Amino acid sequence: MITVRKIKVRCEDKTIYDFMRKEQREQNKALNLSIGYIHTNSILKSVDSGAETLILNSIEKLNKKVDKLKKDLEKPKITDKKREQTEKAIQTNLKLIKDEQIKLEEGKQFRQGLDKQFSEIYINKNNLYHVLKSQTQVQYMRTLDLVTQKVKQDYSNNFVDIVTGKCSLMNYKGDFPLMIDKKCINIFKEEQNYKIRIMLGYELDIILGRRNNENVNELKSTLEKCISGEYKICQSSISINKNDVIFNLTLDIPNTTNYEPVHGRVLGVDVGVKYPVYMCVSDNTYKRKHIGSAADFLKVRQQFQERKRKLQASLDITKGGKGRKKKTQALERFKDKERNFAKTYNHQVSKKVVEFAKKNKCETIALEKITKEGIGDTILRNWSYYELQHMIEYKAKRECIKVEFVDPAYTSQTCSKCGHVSKDNRQTQEHFKCVNCGYELNADHNAAINIARRSIDYKPKEIIEKTIEKTIQPITTDLVEETGEFKQLTFI
Repeated sequence: MITVRKIKVRCEDKTIYDFMRKEQREQNKALNLSIGYIHTNSILKSVDSGAETLILNSIEKLNKKVDKLKKDLEKPKITDKKREQTEKAIQTNLKLIKDEQIKLEEGKQFRQGLDKQFSEIYINKNNLYHVLKSQTQVQYMRTLDLVTQKVKQDYSNNFVDIVTGKCSLMNYKGDFPLMIDKKCINIFKEEQNYKIRIMLGYELDIILGRRNNENVNELKSTLEKCISGEYKICQSSISINKNDVIFNLTLDIPNTTNYEPVHGRVLGVDVGVKYPVYMCVSDNTYKRKHIGSAADFLKVRQQFQERKRKLQASLDITKGGKGRKKKTQALERFKDKERNFAKTYNHQVSKKVVEFAKKNKCETIALEKITKEGIGDTILRNWSYYELQHMIEYKAKRECIKVEFVDPAYTSQTCSKCGHVSKDNRQTQEHFKCVNCGYELNADHNAAINIARRSIDYKPKEIIEKTIEKTIQPITTDLVEETGEFKQLTFI
């Protein structure tokens, strides 16, 4: 499994900062040049020139004219003089067609020759490397190899979308991180300090912080496994964010977990308005849990947005000039704080979802495909649902738990007991009561059950009980107190 750890580092040799900024600028220049060369080569190979299309149209018109003249010759009442003029016209047009075909063939050969020449000069073998070397001032030459690999992979992945107009040609901006080859990354320990040695012999000190908490201990454990070789170091990158230097350490972690899920057990995850996440196990629907409060999250985020709006209003009179950047620094800080708050909150929620799935030995986590129609504009605008689902997906993969996205249509209107679908079932935002069978429960709980049962990995409770030796024990008082949502429980 490939994962990335963001590590804050520093270096006693201050020349590294100038080197990194210059190398990053030259690398991004090489990236943009490469994508231009590769795209030009692709277009020359796959697209005919306009001149060739014009010649083909001319040949088609001449052939139609010849066919018409031949039909005139077949008329019984044609005079000798008319026949002679028609035959002469046919010969003239055939000669024109032959001349056009010669032009067409010469044009094709010229274009094909141009394709080959361009490929031989800029693309084939290591020519692109040497072209970039002559046009940039990259100091560490291995960087150019990483540039060509990166560009070819990105262009190959997006080729169809580029030529069909779904996306534009890639543009690597100035904040794109500096790529570092895995061969020049060496993590080692010196006394009690961890360090990273990179290209040109620069040594980076890893900042662990003063607190001895869970995150620091986990990072130390990861670094120890990198040193021992248990974790394989892959191509990484380094970036400068204001005054902080962040090393993006990419690791290939072997899947050595002994996690043994119950076959067919699915955790349904409903994204709601009252609770950010409501979870329920498919074969024991009383094992459920809600995480966080959307009201509290929105309150904090809307406070950020209100303060940002007031600051923007006060900056309306600020015009361009030397002082504008300094005056808008406070606004940029607000944007960063708001984004960091939402990201941290999503990290906390996604971690608890995966822990709950692992605790209950779920084989699959079923998430709903979020669309604008399913959630109010206010909620969707203030909540990064896609980011939350992405975090759940990669954290579940790390624990060998599958993630599946299901269609959320009518999950909040469908009775999880009898299957009856009706808008009247959802009487309020929080309360669900089936108009067909009278079954009552929390609306988010009901939706989570339906999401779990829409998974392709879902198996009914009876089938799951046959696959495990011990039947599922009835719910305990501790679970009721832990989840703490209903005083009165009804078994499905």
